[in-house]
Amino acid sequence: MGLIEDILIRNALAITLDSENTIHQSADVLISGGEIIDVGQSIARPPGFTGRVIDAHGMLLIPGLINAHTHSPANHTHGSGDRQSHPAFMWMSQALTSGRTSREIYVGAMLGAIQMLMSGTTAIIDHFPGQACTSDEINAVMAAHRDSGMRTALGLRFYDDEFGDILPRGNSFPKDVVAEMQRLNPLRPMPLDEVRAVMEQAIDQWDGTEAGRLRIFPAPSNPERCSDEALVFCRDLAAKHDLGIHTHLLESKVQSVIAQEKYGCTMVEQLRRLDVLGPRLSCAHTIWVDENDIDLLADTGTIVVHNPESNMKIGTGTAPIPRMLERGVRVALGTDGAGTNDNLILQESLRLAAMLHRPQEPDRSRWLSAQDVLRMATEGGANALLEQGRIGSIETGKRADLVLYSLDAPWWVPMNDPLNQFVFAENGSSADTVIVEGRILVEDRQVVAFDADSILAEGRTMMQEILKRNAGIYSLAQKIGDFFP
Repeated sequence: MGLIEDILIRNALAITLDSENTIHQSADVLISGGEIIDVGQSIARPPGFTGRVIDAHGMLLIPGLINAHTHSPANHTHGSGDRQSHPAFMWMSQALTSGRTSREIYVGAMLGAIQMLMSGTTAIIDHFPGQACTSDEINAVMAAHRDSGMRTALGLRFYDDEFGDILPRGNSFPKDVVAEMQRLNPLRPMPLDEVRAVMEQAIDQWDGTEAGRLRIFPAPSNPERCSDEALVFCRDLAAKHDLGIHTHLLESKVQSVIAQEKYGCTMVEQLRRLDVLGPRLSCAHTIWVDENDIDLLADTGTIVVHNPESNMKIGTGTAPIPRMLERGVRVALGTDGAGTNDNLILQESLRLAAMLHRPQEPDRSRWLSAQDVLRMATEGGANALLEQGRIGSIETGKRADLVLYSLDAPWWVPMNDPLNQFVFAENGSSADTVIVEGRILVEDRQVVAFDADSILAEGRTMMQEILKRNAGIYSLAQKIGDFFP
């Protein structure tokens, strides 16, 4: 990874996403110490300036995209399934991600970094891992996030109760399959004392390192897979260390049923009772919510992370994002993991988020606009990362997380409307130069922050080795798919 540089970008077509939604036809941006020092036209070189000058004529400059929900353990699993229910996917995921070595964890995280950097994503929330974890596994994934150069919050995923939403309900499962599930299930709940120790060590060792570029967030796998005591622990830990909290929330219908059975109210209401809702909390999916839930999310400033591709692929439902935005809920955007999306290209989520609800809404004034969804992928993601006011727009004083896209692709010719074309036409392949904190990580469409070719070479055989190791779980996962609706 390169050093922080002084950089002067000249002559860029710039979508700033500032408070005025300014689009500059030709803008200069001066960067020093990882910060945007000035934005304007014909900025003079400061006295003694010895940094890099980038001629951005014929390029579009935008704030770096923020993927507010993804899973690095799944970065090698694209193409691994189709027509799976959510429980069937979850069981197959255990076969594909359990028991990885520290090196496999590192390489997996870097595979995702390559894909995201090369399409213009500069910051992520990585909901990690998929099973109970150790400090060694956390160190492996954080070393990757350090080396990638990306801005990363590791949502340290845990659970101290069972995954009831992916276990048999009723008598539809043969007894021998149930016995095999109990014997092979890698989803061992972590005792809360163990969670505390692992979480606090990770925070002490990694949170705020790399000049604040790396963060550690407590991250329940799903609130109903955790005890109330564990959720309160997350709330208090986040307040003590000024951290976010990240979780899945009401991704599937059965999760809403379980919450009613367990608490006698919705999961959102239970989180309010525990005082967990609020601007620190970001919730992936958030599909099975009612109007009162939406009001609670809006009134508390809780952030919803929309994952439209994942939700559609495994058929879990459609999040009521237009109603949420109308009510004032803060919304970010994510890809989810590669197992339910198959790529980590946030432009695809942008496009789908804009179009998904249109067929059901006859009033076109209520459709999400290109600007709405681009703000979800920038300002919304900054909120989820607790980086509001620091990233997400091109303004003086913001951190220099920026991407230049070449405008030579056919979908940019002719240039009619840069914002609309970015959301509806761009597929990520035009990302030319990617800057995070003043470091150039991608240049001339090539990763320069680390040796991407060697990571790709290692990644090619990784799945084969993991499947050999998890042959029993894989066989079980194939059986289970036949019994879940």
